[in-house]
Amino acid sequence: MRRTATTANAILGLLALRPEWSTWELTKQLRRNMRFFWPRAESQIYEEAKGLVTKGLAKDRQSFTGRRARTSYAITARGRKQLRDWLASPPKPTALECEPLLRVFLGGLGTDDQLRAALAQVRSDAHAILEVGRVVGAEYLAGTAPFQDQVHTRSLVFDFLSHHALMLLDWADRAETTVAAWSTQTGDARQRAALERIRDTLALYPAALSPATAEDH
Repeated sequence: MRRTATTANAILGLLALRPEWSTWELTKQLRRNMRFFWPRAESQIYEEAKGLVTKGLAKDRQSFTGRRARTSYAITARGRKQLRDWLASPPKPTALECEPLLRVFLGGLGTDDQLRAALAQVRSDAHAILEVGRVVGAEYLAGTAPFQDQVHTRSLVFDFLSHHALMLLDWADRAETTVAAWSTQTGDARQRAALERIRDTLALYPAALSPATAEDH
């Protein structure tokens, strides 16, 4: 089955939730939560929306507020079929994109201060997720969220993003403590501490799947 880009399908999914969206409304919804797990959608929304219209998956309507033009989009029957087909197809594997972690990975080529800057960005990213989560979570509990009827699935996303943010904060704490200790450690001491960290982390792993169990998955 031919598959459109995931970003296009993400926008189709939003269009399927209500009769019509303006590009501003789509952008606002993407900024609300999807930017934390599919950030490219917001930057491509205008081109993707136009592309959906060209392919017959959505239709557009132009109106005016004073002299300001406003373009709204709605999903078509063909678009709904495409969305159903995409949801029925196997998802792509989870991918992690984190520039601060890349900076840490190459941290041996820079300075400790540069490492701390990368860790500070991780901490900032985590707080950004939690800041939105406080607002979104309160709305769902009050029954006033824009898509309250979707709470059964949105709560799973809320759970994932919240625990991801808390993990980032916990990791940043540990990493900052480690970097701070380097100034008083010899090279050998750093090596021993690093190997102990790997050993302790491996101890937290769940049991490996047997070949038969892995095939079942």
